[in-house]
Amino acid sequence: MSLLTKSRHLRKLFDEPVIDENPVVFTTRLRIARNLENYVFPHHLSEKDAEYLVNEVIDAIKDFHRTPFVIPMSETDALIREFFVERHIISPEFAESGFGKVLILFPETGLRILVNEEDHLRICICDKNEDLEKMWNTLDRFDDILSEKLHYAFDSEFGYLTSCPTNVGPALRASALLFIPALKTTKKIKEIFDMILKRGCVIRGFYGEGSASMGNLYQIATGPALGEKELDICRSMSSIIGAVKQQEFLAMRKVSVRRVMDRIRMFFDWIYDSTTSGIDSRQAIKGISLLLFGKNLGIIQREGKLLKRLIYRVLPASIQIEAGGALRPEERDAFRLQLLREKLRSIYV
Repeated sequence: MSLLTKSRHLRKLFDEPVIDENPVVFTTRLRIARNLENYVFPHHLSEKDAEYLVNEVIDAIKDFHRTPFVIPMSETDALIREFFVERHIISPEFAESGFGKVLILFPETGLRILVNEEDHLRICICDKNEDLEKMWNTLDRFDDILSEKLHYAFDSEFGYLTSCPTNVGPALRASALLFIPALKTTKKIKEIFDMILKRGCVIRGFYGEGSASMGNLYQIATGPALGEKELDICRSMSSIIGAVKQQEFLAMRKVSVRRVMDRIRMFFDWIYDSTTSGIDSRQAIKGISLLLFGKNLGIIQREGKLLKRLIYRVLPASIQIEAGGALRPEERDAFRLQLLREKLRSIYV
C-alpha cells in the first residue's frame, strides 16, 4: 500500500477522484487503442516479447517533461489493483494476473497508458467536465509525441489496427459515467436507452463492459467507428450527454419529493440505529446515491462532491486502504458504517 504514499499526486488518486458538482456527469473519458507494428497482439505475445515491448514504451516516454509513474501490475498487490479498478484507472481484466502488464500514470494531466491490455497500448484521458473536444486535443498531442518514437500498426485503408475488429479505424472510444436516478424512478430509462442504442452507443455498468449498474450510475460509450473522424466521435458523445442530462432534468419534475424524503429518512434511521453493526458496499452506494438524488432535487443542502466522493470511498478496496490494511468482510462493513455515520452527521432532511 506504500505505493499511494510515494507521491502527493498518487495520494490524490485516493483523496480526490476526478469529480465535481455536475448533477448528472460523474466522469468523461477518451481512450485510444494503439499497437506496435513489430509485435503480435498481446494475447499472442511471449513473456520475453512483452518485456521488450514494455521497455520500448518506457524508453519512448523517458524524455517527457512530466515524469510519469510506471507501475508493473506483477509487482502491485491485489488490493491496490482492485483500487485502480474502483477508480476506473484500469479495467478488471488488466487487474488479473499476467505478464507484461504495466500502468503508466501522468497524474497531473489525467493521462495514462495501459501497456499490454487487449492492445499493446490503451491510452486514456479522464476528466470531470463535458468538453470532450478539449480532452481530445490533449490526448491527440500526447499520441503525436508517442508516435514519433513508436511505430504504430496502421493501414492506409482501415486506419489503426487493433486486437478487436470493432476498434479498427480511429480506434477511439468516448464514454461518460452518468447518474440518472430520475429517469429510473419515472420509468423513462428504457426510452433513453433506446435512443442511445439507436445512435450507435452502448450502455454498461459501473465498471464498464460486463458489469452491473450501481446506484443509478451507467456508463455510456461510443461503438464501432470505422470511417469516422475523431472530433465527430467526441461531438456525438457530447450531444448524447446533453440529451440525457436534459431528459434527467425533465424527469426530476415528475418525481415525488415526499417519497424520496421518506426513503432518505429510512436510510438515516437504519445507519444510525444502534442495532446496525455494518453495511456492505452495495447497500452503502444505494443509500449515498439516494442522498445525491436528494441533493439534485433540493432536499439536501450539501456539496454534491462530498457525496460523489463517498461513493468511491465505500468501495471494498478503497475502504480497506482508508482503514490502513486488509480487512475481513464483516470488518469492512463495520468500518464503512462508521465512516458513513461520521461523514453524514451534518446532513438534515
